[in-house]
Parts: sequence; C-alpha cells; structure tokens
Amino acid sequence: MIKQPAGEINISDNAERANKILNVIMAFARLDFSHKIELSEHGEDILDAISGGVNMLGEELQVSTISLKEKEQLLKEIHHRVKNNLQIVSSLLSLQSQDSKDEAFLGLIRESRNRISSMALVHEMLYASKNLSDISIHEYVMRLSQSIQNSFRSPDQQVDFEYRMDPKLSFDIDRMIPIGLIINEVISNALKYAFPSKHGIISISLEEDGENYTLQAGDNGIGLPKGFNVSEDANLGMQLIFMLAEQLDGTAQLLQREGTHFSIRFPKSEK
Repeated sequence: MIKQPAGEINISDNAERANKILNVIMAFARLDFSHKIELSEHGEDILDAISGGVNMLGEELQVSTISLKEKEQLLKEIHHRVKNNLQIVSSLLSLQSQDSKDEAFLGLIRESRNRISSMALVHEMLYASKNLSDISIHEYVMRLSQSIQNSFRSPDQQVDFEYRMDPKLSFDIDRMIPIGLIINEVISNALKYAFPSKHGIISISLEEDGENYTLQAGDNGIGLPKGFNVSEDANLGMQLIFMLAEQLDGTAQLLQREGTHFSIRFPKSEK
C-alpha cells in the first residue's frame, strides 16, 4: 500500500467530504435540520471541525424552527441566523484555503463557497422581504451573478450579463435554492472555461411556457470540446445541474450552439 506523504492534501477525499458538508448545508437552507455529517475516524482536521460546527448548528436551528415557526417576526430571525451561519461556514472554508498553494484544492474551496453563498442569499432576501414566502427571481439572479463574478477576481476579464425575466415573478425557498444553485454552476463554469479571450456574455432567462417555466442560462464562449458526452465527461458542476433540475420536478437539456447553454423546464406547480 502506498502511503500518502505526511501533510499532503488528499484532494479526492477532501472533495468528497466537502460535498457531504454541502449536502447537509443545502438541507439546512431548505429549513430541514434533521441531517448530520459523519466525522472522520480521527476527527482532527479543519473539515472535521467544520462538520462538528455544522452539526451543532443544525441541532440549534431545529429547536428554534420547531418553537418559532408560527411567529412571522421570529421566522425572519431564523432566516437571518441561517444566513449568518452559512456565511460562517464559508469563512471557515476560506481559512482552510489560506495556507494552501494547490490550485485544485483552492478551486474546490471557491466552488463550495459560491454554492453556500447562493443559498445564503435566499435567506438574506427572505429576511429583508415583507413576504416571507417568495423571492423576486430577477433581483436574486442579478445579485447572485455579480457575487459569483466578484469571487473570481480577474481584473482583465470583461464579461457582461444579459437578463430576461419578469421582475414580478417570484418563487418560494424550496424552488429558489435549486434554481440559484443551477445558475451558480452555469456562471461558474462559464467564467472558468468559456472565455479564454477574457471577453464574453452570459445570458439568463426565465419564461412561462403554458403549465411550465423554462430557465435558460449559458454563454457565447468557445463551447464544449468536440465529441463531448454529458454522461461520461461532465464535471461535478454540470452533474449538479441535472440533479437540481430533478429537484424541481423538471428536466435539463444541454444545448451546444454558439457557446454552451442549458435549458431547464419545470412545472409551475409543485407535485
């Protein structure tokens, strides 16, 4: 058996553990606090510390939700606390990356932080809203896209966003979280791979189509490699898009025209 050198980061193991943490946090963002993260055998590294903190957070928020769910003002406070604690987890991930020079690991941390931020933004907007059940999709997408673009911090990159959606259209938390995560993955992939020239356009639209909505998000970049096969070649982010479409009771389709585009079709009413 080949032993891993002392101090060397196992990127595969850390990626799997970070994804388990993310899945539990996604459940928290849906106000489902019944999930817990299993700690590693030794329980001595920073990801175990984060996992323990997330588990404690879930227990605390579960008690709060049970006792306060009938009171509107206190429900706002729950959203505020969830948002703040998601940001704490994001900050802990940032601290974990400070001493690392491994680009793959740093990329993993950035992607995890962006996914957490997309969920935290839902709770931030619910906390600030007079209507605790719905969020404006137009405002959310604009704020989310700018946040993701800022996270990549490339001063020579000039990428513009085009939005096409009804400013009056809104969704509840159960639908906004998967929608936000889908958009996060599309934008992140575009900013990482689509524009070697550092210039381009990312477009996001959401339209009503009979009894369904159609969400389209993509870029006008270089597109995917010739012969690209979704089932074999898709990275984690692209796989998440298809999984999240299923959470919306919908379907996702990859459109390879000018650039790379995704079309997600989902019903207006939840099943």
